[in-house]
Amino acid sequence: MKYKAHDIIKSLPGIHLLTNDTVDTYLYGNRDIQVKGIAVTFLATLEQCKEAVQNNCNLIITHEGIWYSHKDQHLDTIPQSAFDPVYQGKHQFINMHNLCIYRYHDGIHRALPDMITAGLIKELHWTQHEISQKPAYSILELNMPLKTILQHIKQQLGISFIRYMGDLDRIIHKVIIAVGYRGSGQLILPVLAQEQIDAIIYGEGPEWEIPEYCRDALHLGQHRALIILGHGASESPGMRLLTHELQVQYKNVPVYYLPFKNQFMIG
Repeated sequence: MKYKAHDIIKSLPGIHLLTNDTVDTYLYGNRDIQVKGIAVTFLATLEQCKEAVQNNCNLIITHEGIWYSHKDQHLDTIPQSAFDPVYQGKHQFINMHNLCIYRYHDGIHRALPDMITAGLIKELHWTQHEISQKPAYSILELNMPLKTILQHIKQQLGISFIRYMGDLDRIIHKVIIAVGYRGSGQLILPVLAQEQIDAIIYGEGPEWEIPEYCRDALHLGQHRALIILGHGASESPGMRLLTHELQVQYKNVPVYYLPFKNQFMIG
């Protein structure tokens, strides 16, 4: 059976829950194009666009926007794109290879459960530890030392380092996990005392909010731990989970997961 791009996209989890102000949209290409292969990724970098082409994929599903901004995702709304060679080089490659690129951000987060959070928890083999599931976070009961948690996360996610705060030998009972840019005080702080949370794991957030709360908590002997994964490391597993679901649903269409690659070096 042959599929057009819009056949694939309209079947994605949470698509029916999108609102008018969603950032989910076609960024490039013809939605009526016949799909030869699908590439799924956290963010369609130029490197991953080239990888998609090498795998004969003409539909890319990217979680984050491709133009270095959350909302501005069309070049006619980005003034610097007219003369910046980075924008121009990526734009030319995408057009040259007739790629259809769909940004799938809000839908996958609004799916029940949030597939990005579910993907991270599954990747960590912690599904059985989940005791509460909310739209923006999950609560788990781990009952293990902080140092064991850190080692486990690095091994399961394939990351070489993690920023953290806390006593490595302290037993961590309850943990809140919030993926992506959900590490704000407004979201996290009301939950901590109410749920008796010992450790916070999130993708990223303002460094003057939760980290400074944890600094004061530790100074007071409250032993709150913090683990910061990074945005891509926390959300990529959810796109891997989506890849597996699409492979099951569309058995006669090649579906590839293009993993997130940490771009930072330690000096």
